Amino acid sequence: RRRPTARTTPTSSRWWRAFIDRGASIVEDKLVEDLKIWESEAKIYEGSILEADCDVLIPAASEKQLTKSNTPRVKAKKPSANGLTTPEADKIFLERNIMVIPDLYLNAGGVTVSYFEWLKNLNHTFKYERDSNYHLLMSVQESLERKFGKHGGTIPIVPTAEFQDRILRASEKDIVHSGLAYTIEHSARQIMCTAMKYNLGLDLRTAAYVSAIEKVFKVYNEAGVTFS
Repeated sequence: RRRPTARTTPTSSRWWRAFIDRGASIVEDKLVEDLKIWESEAKIYEGSILEADCDVLIPAASEKQLTKSNTPRVKAKKPSANGLTTPEADKIFLERNIMVIPDLYLNAGGVTVSYFEWLKNLNHTFKYERDSNYHLLMSVQESLERKFGKHGGTIPIVPTAEFQDRILRASEKDIVHSGLAYTIEHSARQIMCTAMKYNLGLDLRTAAYVSAIEKVFKVYNEAGVTFS
C-alpha cells in the first residue's frame, strides 16, 4: 500500500531558496537531499519564502520566524510551528481562522520510534502481538461454536493467506510504520477532542499543551503522588 504523497513548491535553507513551478513530488522513502535534483526546474524565489502561496507551511529552522510583522502576509492554510511562531503571531493566525499545527505533535515521531526501540529491547513485542492475533481468532471460533455449532461441532476460523503473510513476514520497518501511524493518529484525535472539550476552536497549540498536562496529572494522580 502506497503512503500518501505531497508536493513541495517553495523550499529553502539558510543558504538558498527556490521555487518549483510544478512541484517536486516527495514519495515513500525518497528524501530530497540536494537542490541539484530540481536543477532543471528550480528558479530563485524572489521575496520572503514564508509568504509564498501554499497549503502547509513548515518553517523547520530557527525559532521566531513568524512574527506579528510578517504573519498578516502568510498565505498558508496550515502553518506548523510553535517555537517558530511568536505568541503575537499565533493570535493573528487565530484571528484569521488559520490553524497552527503544534510542533510538539509534529516532532513526536522521533521520540515515539525511540520508545519503540526501547520497548523492543525490553520484551518481544512483535511475538506478543502475533500471539494475541491468533488468540483473538481462537476466541472468535469458540464463540461461534458455542452459538451455532451442532452437537459440539467445530467451526474453524482459518487465517487467510494475506493475513498469514502480514503477520509472519512483517519487517521491523513495517511494524514501526504501523505503530507510528497509529500513535500519531490517536494523538491527533486526542488533541482535537481536547480542543472541543474546552471550546478552544482552532487553538490546537493550547489544546496540545492541555492534553499533555492532563496525561501527566493522570499518571501522578493514579500513582498516589500529591501536588504541593
